Amino acid sequence: MRVSETLRSYASRYWELYNEIDEGNEKIATSTFRIGLPEDSELQESLTKRPPEDIRQSIRRIEEYKHLEDDRLQSKRKALLLSRPWQSIFPPRPRKDLRMQEPEVQMGEVNMAFKEPVHKIVDRIKNEPYFRWPNKMGEDPSRRNQNLYCTYHRDKGHTTEQCRVLKDHLG
Repeated sequence: MRVSETLRSYASRYWELYNEIDEGNEKIATSTFRIGLPEDSELQESLTKRPPEDIRQSIRRIEEYKHLEDDRLQSKRKALLLSRPWQSIFPPRPRKDLRMQEPEVQMGEVNMAFKEPVHKIVDRIKNEPYFRWPNKMGEDPSRRNQNLYCTYHRDKGHTTEQCRVLKDHLG
């Protein structure tokens, strides 16, 4: 694991490499993953004290610790925002020109390249323990494009390939 790298990033890199190697090395996969973790890592301690019985159990445990790390990082960001003066968080916004404009690039947009179509990935992982179906889409269904279907949301409005929520979940 690199210095200041998140567990999510490390796990993503590790599983990409693991998938390129022939299967059947599940015990080796868990132990090499554990070796790459920092010595003071709670996950490393957990994997050492209670070694997982199979690769699925390893993945489940890693997912739990990724969510825990995400929660901790989110709490730190909230604390940082609350410690700043409000003017620096919400600077005055210029008035928008309401005429037709080119769509703006959204901040935080996910740009991830997958080796196979995202809708096929959903079909393959929908029964895995780490997979979770999303909440219902919030906007009015009549205002969505009825010609586009997302297999992840199981609803119309956008394509699976354009689904930011799915890409966030897979990333």
